[in-house]
Amino acid sequence: MQLKHLVPMLSVSDIEASLEFYREALGFEVVSNPASVRKWRWATIRSGYTELMLSGARHGSPADKTRDYHTDTSWPVIFYFYADDVVALYARVIAQGFAPTPLDVTFYGMREFSLTDPDGHMLSFGQDADRQV
Repeated sequence: MQLKHLVPMLSVSDIEASLEFYREALGFEVVSNPASVRKWRWATIRSGYTELMLSGARHGSPADKTRDYHTDTSWPVIFYFYADDVVALYARVIAQGFAPTPLDVTFYGMREFSLTDPDGHMLSFGQDADRQV
């Protein structure tokens, strides 16, 4: 037996605000039925081959928004996305008015940056630094 697919489900405090963030900042599209979003406060979103589920929390924000994602390296969960053009994605995030960490090349050879969603979930984006963009 092998597992075939993973789709993380993130608990969010405001489904509409989260959907707006993922659409505007990162270009995700909603692929679930709009009635599910309204009735169940739940949505599946997709960008390329990457999917996430967002589920509205019943009581406040599920993640710790007090962390400083520019300096804190002890996040309990980090969602790491492999991008086909991390430089273009970084430019998009900046152009949409968000404040990610600087785009840097790491000691392990990835060009990457991070930002948090409205509920404090850590999102990191990377691409092999040797790959021509």
